[in-house]
Amino acid sequence: MYQLDKEKFITKSYTNIPYIENKKVLLRTCLNVITDSEGNMTDATRYHESFPAIKALAEQAKMLLITAHLGRPKHNEAQYSFAKIAQKLATDLWKQVNFVTDLADLEGISEWIYFLENIRFFSGEDSKEQVNRDQLAHVLVKSCDVFVNDAFADYRESVSTYDVAKLLPSYIGPVFAREVLELSKLADPERPFVAVLWWAKLSEKLDSLLALLKVADKVLVGWAMIYTLLKAKGISVGDSLVEDDKLDVAKEIINQYWDTLVLLDDHMIVKEFKDPALVWYEYTPDHHVPEGRKAIDIWPKAIARFVQELTQAKTIVWNWPMGVFEWETSAHGTQHIGKAIAENILAYTLVWGGDSIAAINSLWLSGFNHISTGGGAMLSYLAYESFPTLDVILK
Repeated sequence: MYQLDKEKFITKSYTNIPYIENKKVLLRTCLNVITDSEGNMTDATRYHESFPAIKALAEQAKMLLITAHLGRPKHNEAQYSFAKIAQKLATDLWKQVNFVTDLADLEGISEWIYFLENIRFFSGEDSKEQVNRDQLAHVLVKSCDVFVNDAFADYRESVSTYDVAKLLPSYIGPVFAREVLELSKLADPERPFVAVLWWAKLSEKLDSLLALLKVADKVLVGWAMIYTLLKAKGISVGDSLVEDDKLDVAKEIINQYWDTLVLLDDHMIVKEFKDPALVWYEYTPDHHVPEGRKAIDIWPKAIARFVQELTQAKTIVWNWPMGVFEWETSAHGTQHIGKAIAENILAYTLVWGGDSIAAINSLWLSGFNHISTGGGAMLSYLAYESFPTLDVILK
């Protein structure tokens, strides 16, 4: 887990920028929202989270240049353009926002507000060629005095999150700061500390799983990733998703953390991956999944066992739903687990991951201490001792 130098961290807050009204600020924010094919926002969670810092800097700084990324564009697709979001930003700020689609238009800017088109539309952003990265970085910083990174979720070493911080006095934005301060509480958690996890594949988040197994008292593993672990124990998993090439790793994890891992006792199963309300489904009497069946949710025994652990916990982190919560019939596991976490008012509760947030919203759950929009970033923070986009500012 990342070891935070809190004293240095506090001094690098964006609120400590001297004479900000005289400064030209380069802001990297997180506007990786969900959009339709025409670029209209269909989920504005990250926009609303990022807006207060944008507004504060727009009002205080001499000049503000906003950069962000949206999706994973292959070309300059309309779905991933910030054109309509720039219009909304101008309306919400009650200020003129100059939307920039050509880097040449950044030459000589000295005041007002500028919003650069999706930074991933520009080839240098994630280039492996340092010369290309340097070229984009120097264009971004040329007219600016300071850099503020408020994009905790965008944790990879891109030009707009990392390289520019080497070229300007740099500071940490409020969303970034809040995420880090909340995560730092897990370095010395009140116990029992319980983690609730679900990932599609064990291989995707192996480092993060191992990091949590080292610090948590119990790790409750839900749907999907669990089946590689169950098969490694010799339990039949039917047609459920399994990574056969990771069975040896799974066996090592089970042998080393047998008293920390809490695996499933029973399942909801289906013949085919469809809404169980429209097709056949049933529940297993134990942890075995019959041949020709797929598990899509946890069920009564597993729910009762998980809820018991959560009720006793003093620190809880929850990543992703327990099953296919999008279908009402297979949302029971997620609903019971989410409710148990929310109702444990004596525990510190932290939730992360896009699907967890979607589940919370769709199931009308509330009462959590912190909901993080930076799923991958949070896992990286927990799994490793370095966090490059933070280190480059602090060090």
